[in-house]
Amino acid sequence: MNKNVLVFGILSIAFLLHACSDDELSREDEIKLYIESGIEAAEDRSISDLAELIDENYLDEKSINKAQLTKLLRLYFFRHKNIYLFKKIDEIDFLAENEALVTLHIAMAGSVISDVNSLTSLTAKIYQFELYLVKQEEWLLQQAKWQAGSIGDLQ
Repeated sequence: MNKNVLVFGILSIAFLLHACSDDELSREDEIKLYIESGIEAAEDRSISDLAELIDENYLDEKSINKAQLTKLLRLYFFRHKNIYLFKKIDEIDFLAENEALVTLHIAMAGSVISDVNSLTSLTAKIYQFELYLVKQEEWLLQQAKWQAGSIGDLQ
């Protein structure tokens, strides 16, 4: 079994058990779950699941809207048959009760990324993302910026 699938399964069970308890998830845990669901959707190459995580009013600094972003994702999935992601959340800043800025690094490869050390033997692209999230009923991506990153950013 793929190590990432096992880890995600364990995290999902933990979040579900926590969600079923009397305690509500913290905002930080909600965002971590949001990020995990985005990673799962990307690795599954599910445009529809990813689109559900994007706000209808999405617009980034390059004037890309939700429809255009969805087309870019579709093109990426067309070009890459296997997608494996490895993430490191650097920071979650709450700008208001329903707004958050998330900084994270993601390595993307066509093979399983078991840990940060395995990146040296893979052809992986590493990016730094800044995600601006808004919470309506659920957290949604309203704006994003990305740039190239390095292996050192994931350690």
